[in-house]
Amino acid sequence: MADGSVGAGQHRDLADRSSLPTGAVVAYGSGDLAFNLYFTFCSLFLLYFYTDVLGISASVGGLIIMAALMWEGITDPAMGVIASRTRSRFGSYRPYLAFGAPLLALAFVSMFLPLGLSGNALAFFCLATHILFRTVYTVVNIPFVALSARMSADSLVRSRLAGARMLFAIVTGLFLAAATLPLVARFGGGREGFLWVATLYAFIATLVLLNCFKRTQETIGEAPDAHPTFSAMLRAVGSNRVFLLLLGATLVGSIGYAMGGKALLYYMKYYAGSEETITIGLTVSLAAAALSMLPWVKVTQRIGKRAVWLSGIAISATANILIFAIAPKAGPMLYGLLAFSGVGNAAFVLTFWSMLPDTVEVGEWQTGLRAEGALVGFLAFTQKVALGVGTGLIGILLDVIGYVPNAPQAPDTLTSIRGLATLVPAALAVGAGLFIYFYPLDTRTHARLVRAIGWRNARRRGRASSTPDNGQTT
Repeated sequence: MADGSVGAGQHRDLADRSSLPTGAVVAYGSGDLAFNLYFTFCSLFLLYFYTDVLGISASVGGLIIMAALMWEGITDPAMGVIASRTRSRFGSYRPYLAFGAPLLALAFVSMFLPLGLSGNALAFFCLATHILFRTVYTVVNIPFVALSARMSADSLVRSRLAGARMLFAIVTGLFLAAATLPLVARFGGGREGFLWVATLYAFIATLVLLNCFKRTQETIGEAPDAHPTFSAMLRAVGSNRVFLLLLGATLVGSIGYAMGGKALLYYMKYYAGSEETITIGLTVSLAAAALSMLPWVKVTQRIGKRAVWLSGIAISATANILIFAIAPKAGPMLYGLLAFSGVGNAAFVLTFWSMLPDTVEVGEWQTGLRAEGALVGFLAFTQKVALGVGTGLIGILLDVIGYVPNAPQAPDTLTSIRGLATLVPAALAVGAGLFIYFYPLDTRTHARLVRAIGWRNARRRGRASSTPDNGQTT
C-alpha cells in the first residue's frame, strides 16, 4: 500500500492565507451555481413536476427519486476512489469538470422530454432518465467537491471556499425559487415549459463548470506514483472517527432536510395560500440564507465550525416549531419565520461542507493516506441515501395522509402536511446536532495537525534521500 506521503512544498504555509487568489475562490465557488441549477432544481421542483404536472402518484414519484438518489449514493464512493486514482496533466479532479459538464447537461434535459408516455411507461421513463442524470452528476460533482482539499491545506481558506460555494448555492436557490415557476409559465407551462427551463439552466451550468475548470488549480496532492487501493481507502475511512461523526450528522440531518423541503411546497400551496406563495416563500427563505452566509463565515472564524452548526440548528428548529404552533398563512408572519429558518439553514450548509475537507488531514495523520476522494464519496453516499429516504418517505406519507394533487385538502391532511414540513425537520436537525456536539476538531487543532503532517513528511523525505542506493549514498 502506498503511504500517501505528499511531495515537497505541497502543504502550504499556514500563515500565507492570501496565497489563494480571490479569483480562484470565486471560480471554485461558482461551481456550486452550476450544480445547484441541477441539484436544487430537482430538490425543489422534481417531485412537484412528477405529481402536479405529469400526474404520477406521490408514492411513485417519491420512490423514483429515492431509487435514483440511492443509486447515486452507491456510485459516489466508487467515483471518489476513481477520481483519487486519476492522474493527468490537469490533476486528479479538474478533468471531470471539463469533460463531464456537457454530458451532465444532456442527461438533465432528458428528464423533461415530452414523449407523450403515460402509466407504467411514463414511470419507467422517469426512473431511467433520473438514474442516468444522477450517474453523470456523480461523475462530475464528486471530483468538484474533493477539489477544495487540493486547493489549500488551511482550514480558514477552506472556510472561504465553502463560504463561496454556499453563497453561490443559496443565491442560485434564490433565483430558482423566484424564477422557475414564472419561467415555466412564460415558456408555455406544463411539460413544454419545464423542458425549455431545463435546457436554459443546463446551458448556463455548462459554461460555469468550464470556467471553474479553467480558473482553478490543484496544488496539494499525493505523490504521482501513489495509487491507493479501494481496501486501503476503506480502512482509512473506517478509522477516521472525526469523519464518522460528520457522517452520522449528515445522515440524520439530510433526511430531515429532504422531508421538510419537499413538504414545505405542499404546505405553502395548499395551506398557506396558493402556487404563487411557493415562489414568495422560497424566495424569502433563500434570500435570508444568502444574506446571512458572509456573516456566518465571519462568525465561524471567531467561534468555530462546530458552534456555528449548533447555532444554526437552534435557529432553524425554533422557526419550524413556531410555524407549526402558529400555523400562519401567507403574510408577514409566515415569511418572517421562513427567513429565520433560512438563516439557520445557511449555518448548516456552510459548516457541513467546510468541515469535510478538514477530516482529510485527520485520516492522513492516522494512516499516511490522503484520501479526500474516498471521504467525499462516502459522505456523498450517506447524504444521497438520506435525501432519497427523506423524499421517498414524503411521497409515501402524502398518499397515506390522503393528499390529492390540485384539489382542496381535508383538514386532517393539512395538519399532517404542516407537521411534515416543520416538526419532522426540527426533530431530525436536533438529532444531527447530537453528533456534532462531540465533533472535536477546531481551527487551531487542525492547523497543528497540518504542521505535524508536514514535519512527518519532511522527515520521510530526509530518510529517503539518505538511503544507500547500490552501495552509494545519495
